[in-house]
Amino acid sequence: MPYALYYATTPAPPEITTHDVMTRLVPVHFSTIHDALHAAALVIRGGQHAWLIEGPGLRYWTADIEERCKPILDVIGRRPSSP
Repeated sequence: MPYALYYATTPAPPEITTHDVMTRLVPVHFSTIHDALHAAALVIRGGQHAWLIEGPGLRYWTADIEERCKPILDVIGRRPSSP
């Protein structure tokens, strides 16, 4: 499974490096970039923070992930409001 999503309950620090991500977080692996982005959208919808998606020839950091997840979030809906 060539694509790895790294996420956490806290936002990524501003000066994060790939080494920091690899040593702090456990990856969740996916076979396609589409699956990894869909999972990232669900992570964001659930109130957590996607730090990095990495795969063959690509590395998407938080801002890239959020931008690429916008169309998915428009379809599945944003995080439900708390009562």
